[in-house]
Amino acid sequence: MASVRTTGAFVAAISMSMVLFSYFLCNYRSKRKTPSPLSKNKKPRNGLIHAVGNTPLIRINSLSEATGCEILGKCEFLNPGGSVKDRVAVKIIEEALESGQLVCGGVVTEGSAGSTAISLATVAPAYGCKCHVVIPDDVAIEKSQILEALGATVERVRPVSITHRDHYVNIARRRALEANELASKLRKTEKIDGKFLEQINGCMSDGEKKGSIFSSYCSGGFFADQFENLANFRAHYQGTGPEIWEQSGGSLDSFVAAAGTGGTVAGISSFLQEKNPNIKCFLIDPPGSGLFNKVTRGVMYTREEAEGKRLKNPFDTVTEGIGINRLTQNFKMAKLDGAYRGTDKEAVEMSRYLLKNDGLFLGSSSAMNCVGAVRVAQSLGPGHTIVTILCDSGMRHLSKFYDAQYLSEHGLTPTATGLEFLGI
Repeated sequence: MASVRTTGAFVAAISMSMVLFSYFLCNYRSKRKTPSPLSKNKKPRNGLIHAVGNTPLIRINSLSEATGCEILGKCEFLNPGGSVKDRVAVKIIEEALESGQLVCGGVVTEGSAGSTAISLATVAPAYGCKCHVVIPDDVAIEKSQILEALGATVERVRPVSITHRDHYVNIARRRALEANELASKLRKTEKIDGKFLEQINGCMSDGEKKGSIFSSYCSGGFFADQFENLANFRAHYQGTGPEIWEQSGGSLDSFVAAAGTGGTVAGISSFLQEKNPNIKCFLIDPPGSGLFNKVTRGVMYTREEAEGKRLKNPFDTVTEGIGINRLTQNFKMAKLDGAYRGTDKEAVEMSRYLLKNDGLFLGSSSAMNCVGAVRVAQSLGPGHTIVTILCDSGMRHLSKFYDAQYLSEHGLTPTATGLEFLGI
């Protein structure tokens, strides 16, 4: 009887051990199959174009703690081309290809202060196109160097009023027409001494077109027209705005950004206010720009212009890519509740503060946007969530915005130790 009891106890012990072993084995396997947060979205994206967008929305810790608000920045500098303009470049080219205004092998022309041009030069090859850029000669030289390295042809011209025929935007528009005229000529069948002209990659190898800046482009041109082309607005209305809404869980009180073409602030503000009319959207405007007056007073002029002191450069500011003295079709789409002025000194100080306290190395427009975020926080008071755009990094601003000698010559040497330049 004792042996039977012993055997039964032994069998029971073995059975219990196997049950426990099976339990732990299954539990271990189930844990292994559960993906960690780092393994999500590991599926490769389809080429460069699909890497544009879906940038992270981060908490800017130093500004949030200083203001008592949650200040969030959309990290657009993490796009493949390094700026928010990648979205615009993709949208403009895709719509142009779909409409037939641009064909594979064609050249995209644009007048740009830098970022849009770099984005176009980055994404154009992915569509089988090339890029020709007209750029003011007073922008940071590294922007031209980047464009040339990307394979774009670059024209640097002196800054003049948009009403002047040689404004960089107007020259870019003419270049597209010239490319179309050349393409039209090359499509015609010509004979010399009874023989067809030899064609290489679709281009006639006659000497007539020597000296043309489009000698290697034979499929026509398309003027991107970032200021007036509403593909700019749609890129943000359909992309950036919905991403901000989703990433914030719809829990935001305000959005603020500067405007150049106006596409970013217009697309995002329009989308957010459609989702929730209580979200307040604001403009932050740099020196020399007339948009602050247009938003707050309904009149487009700056104090300097009103006093008859028109500056040789309408955007007399160290910031690049923001500020304008005309209403674009894109900006007209904006839904704004107000505007703030920002200064060059505030932008410079903000850039150094964020680098020191958050490790964020931001460009001039991004720094100005953060100045705007603090202004909004001061106006709304603690407990609110404010979103802004971190447009690009400081890598394109080394020769001006981050150059000690340049800043010293313009009285912009940073001296602040905290946020005292904004009254904090």
